[in-house]
Amino acid sequence: MNIYRITVQYKGTHYSGFQVQLSDKTIQGEINSVLKVLSKSEDIKSVGSGRTDAGVHALAQVMRIEIPVDIPVQGLVRAMNSLLPEDIRVVDAVVVNDKFHPIYSAKSKEYNYVFTTDEVISPFARELITHFPFDLDIELMKKGCQIFCGEHDFINYQCVGTDIESTVRKIISCELVRFESSGHWGNLAGEYYVLKVVGNGFLKQMVRLLMGALISLGKGKITLEDLEKSLKTPLKNRLGPTAPPQGLYLKEVHY
Repeated sequence: MNIYRITVQYKGTHYSGFQVQLSDKTIQGEINSVLKVLSKSEDIKSVGSGRTDAGVHALAQVMRIEIPVDIPVQGLVRAMNSLLPEDIRVVDAVVVNDKFHPIYSAKSKEYNYVFTTDEVISPFARELITHFPFDLDIELMKKGCQIFCGEHDFINYQCVGTDIESTVRKIISCELVRFESSGHWGNLAGEYYVLKVVGNGFLKQMVRLLMGALISLGKGKITLEDLEKSLKTPLKNRLGPTAPPQGLYLKEVHY
């Protein structure tokens, strides 16, 4: 078997998440189908650095693929892109040995959550950015970001579904950054914000729940003390809703 590490970008709007499923269309499912065509074989394997939910995007999802044919990396990228849907693209490929694993070899990951508080949002941006059309205390939300930094039990920031050994994770950095669009792309959003979170691992829907809590903080529904308490003891109720998927991007995986 020939083993490659590939980097994949995708717009997750029309997919039921990354991980392959029996009946629904997924990113991994589309990639597996292409690998079977290129290999002319069912004997292929693939694994990603993490599962993204339905509607979530990736700028640099890392995968390990195993195929029973030897294809030069540039040819592999071109061949896969010629067969993949236009909202999935392989942007890089390298040959690796069997010691590389996209999950266990990773040191950290960065997720970005993009949103705007503009009163009106362009129809062209609706699948790529989340619209929160109300006043938010951004400076207070920035203080909330700092509370999440460090090693904590994020039991209150997970969606139950997959059995895990521990809900303790380390957030290396968490910041909220403001941007202004101009020129042609200014039509998508005049002003927008990006929540940038880097951690050694993430629970299911963890970033979307962090974002939901920060939105509640920005709206004055909870306090900084509530955030601190949420990292020390299990709560009966979440501090905020699960933020919508379209604003979330897997930005980068660090090895």
